[in-house]
Amino acid sequence: MATKAARAISLHIGLNAVDPKHYGGWSGPLAACEADANDMAAIAKARGFAQTTLLLTQAGTRKAVQDGLRKAAKALKAGDLFFLSYSGHGGQVADASGDEVDKQDETWCLYDAQLIDDELYFELGRFAAGVRILVLSDSCHSGTVTRARP
Repeated sequence: MATKAARAISLHIGLNAVDPKHYGGWSGPLAACEADANDMAAIAKARGFAQTTLLLTQAGTRKAVQDGLRKAAKALKAGDLFFLSYSGHGGQVADASGDEVDKQDETWCLYDAQLIDDELYFELGRFAAGVRILVLSDSCHSGTVTRARP
């Protein structure tokens, strides 16, 4: 009996700026984050990923990112692959849950709000056991945004 090939889905986020209305007037201009996301999507497509989604600058909202993660989590089963890339600003905020040794949660600065590491960890936890997840994050101040191993 032939085995079914693993399914692969990817989500690529690249923000060259954030909405200053949500960041105290700061727009956080960057030059190449959209290009990074486009390059990651091109790599995924070249590797035969079944579905590749791009969220560039204004499309990179909290809701869009969470929706993309949840859609992928529902679609993938054990043995499948999810590739998530982020290029943009990262940050740190006061630890919301008390689980951080340094008392700081790491964040991704999405277009309209930050996504903290606890939230990303929760979203990645929605994936079925056995789904392989690769996260590439190019963002300052957010080295453990996927949660450091104990």
